[in-house]
Amino acid sequence: MLFCSKLALGFIRRKVHNLSSFELATRLFSAIVSQDQDGMARPVVVVLAGPTAVGKSDVAAKLCADHKGIIVSADSVQAYRGVQIGANKPTKEEMEATPHLLIDVADASIKYNAAEWTQDAIHCIQNLSKAQLNEGTTNDDEDEETKERWRKLEENIRTARTMKGISENEPLLPVVVGGTMMYIQWLVHGRPDAIRPSETALQKAVSAITAFQDANDWEGAVKKVSAFGPKFSQQIEKLSGRDWYRLRRILEVAFTMDEKGDESLIEALYSGQRADKLDSMGFDVRCFFLCPTDRMVHSKVIDERCEQMILRGLMQETTNLTCLGQLPDMATKAIGYRQALDYLESKEVKDKDKDAFVHFLEEFTTATRRYSKRQMQWFRRDKDFVFIPVSFDEDKTSRVESAASSIGRLLNMSRKEFEQERDDPNGMNESTRQTNEAQGKSMKTYQFARRTLVEGSGALKEVLEIADECRHRFQSKRARHDSSQLTAS
Repeated sequence: MLFCSKLALGFIRRKVHNLSSFELATRLFSAIVSQDQDGMARPVVVVLAGPTAVGKSDVAAKLCADHKGIIVSADSVQAYRGVQIGANKPTKEEMEATPHLLIDVADASIKYNAAEWTQDAIHCIQNLSKAQLNEGTTNDDEDEETKERWRKLEENIRTARTMKGISENEPLLPVVVGGTMMYIQWLVHGRPDAIRPSETALQKAVSAITAFQDANDWEGAVKKVSAFGPKFSQQIEKLSGRDWYRLRRILEVAFTMDEKGDESLIEALYSGQRADKLDSMGFDVRCFFLCPTDRMVHSKVIDERCEQMILRGLMQETTNLTCLGQLPDMATKAIGYRQALDYLESKEVKDKDKDAFVHFLEEFTTATRRYSKRQMQWFRRDKDFVFIPVSFDEDKTSRVESAASSIGRLLNMSRKEFEQERDDPNGMNESTRQTNEAQGKSMKTYQFARRTLVEGSGALKEVLEIADECRHRFQSKRARHDSSQLTAS
C-alpha cells in the first residue's frame, strides 16, 4: 500500500504508524511516497532507462501525467544549449506539456560532467519531492557557478508547478529518464571513488590520446597508460573494446596522480567504493528499463529515426553550430554529430557524391545500433532494473500506455512487494531479460536498408544538395580559420 506524504523539514523520515488518521489525511499529496518494512515513509524516485528509440520520453510523459511527475533528463548532450536535432531534445510543445529539468543548463563552452549532473539531479529530486526546504538546498560550501545553476533549477521547478497548477508545498514524482549510462549509474549506485583530474592533466591526456587515436594505435595508447602502474592497467582490462573515451579518462587520473607524487593516493584509487547513493539518502528508488521485445524490429526503428534526423536538418544544425563555434565538445563525440562532422570535414567527398553520403548514413545508423546494443548489455547486468517489455507490433499509443501501466502497477506496490516481483526468477523481468539476450545471435544477420532516402527519391536528391551546401560552407569556414591561425602565428 502506498501513501502520499509531505516530508518534514530537513528530510526527517517519519513513521507512518505514528501519524493519526487526521494527520495522514492532511498530508495526502499526489507524489508517491512508499512505506518501508520499518514503517518509514520514503519518497519514490522513478529511474527510466532504455535503448535509443524505444520510447523513453513518451512513457515518461505518460507517467508524469498519471502521477503528477516532472522529468529529470539524464542525457549528457541535451544538457547543452543550442543542440536540438542531434540531441533528440524534446520540442517546445513537449516541454510545455511535460516540464523537463536539466535540459539547456550549460553553454557550449562549459564542460558539464557526470559529477555535476549527479549533484544537480539530486538537488532537483530533493526539491521536487519536498525532501528539503521550499526555498532550495543551496549549500554555502558549493561554488558560485553551482549555486547559480541551482537557483535557475529552482526557478524552473516553480515555473513548472505554476504551469501545472500545482502548489509550492505539494510533492511531485521525480521521473529521471535518459540513455546516458554513466549518469544513471552514478545516480543509482553512487559516484565512484576516482578523483577529479587537474586541468593540466586533462589537457595532457587529450593531447596524448588524440595522437594515438589519429594514428589508430590502440596498443601504443594502452602501453602508455599501463606504464603508470598496475592500478591503471587493471582499469584498462575492464574496458569493452577500443573505448578511447574511457582510456583517456584513466590517463587523466594517471597524470593527476603523477602530479601529486603520493603513492598512498594511488593505492586508494579504484577501490570500488561508491558514495551518495540515492537510496542511502532515504529515497525509494525504483528503476525500470524499457526493453524491445523484438530487437530486429527495433533496429529498423533506429534506422528510420536516423533518416528522419537527417531530414529534419542534422547536417544544417551541425554546420551552423560549428561555424558559430557553438557546438559543445561533448556533442562532437556524440553519435550523429560525430558522423556528420566526419562527412563535412572530408576532402574526398565530391558534389552530388551519393556513395559518400550513403556511407555517412550507414556509419550513423550502425553506430546508433551498436550503442543501443551496449545499453541493453549494460542494463542486463544491473539487477536493480526491472525490464519492461515494449512491443513495436502495437501502435504508439497502445505501446506507451502498456509500458506506463506496467510501471504504474509496480509503483503501487510496497517496497517489499516490488523487490519480490523484481527478483522473481519466473517473472516478467527475468523473462524479458533472457529473451533480449537470446535475440543477440540473430542480430548478426541484420541488414541496413534505407526507408525514406531511397535510390531515385526526391528526398535523397534534396538531402544531397543540402549536404553539398553545408560541406562547402563548413570547409570554407575551416579554411578561413586555419588561415587566420597561420597569420597570427
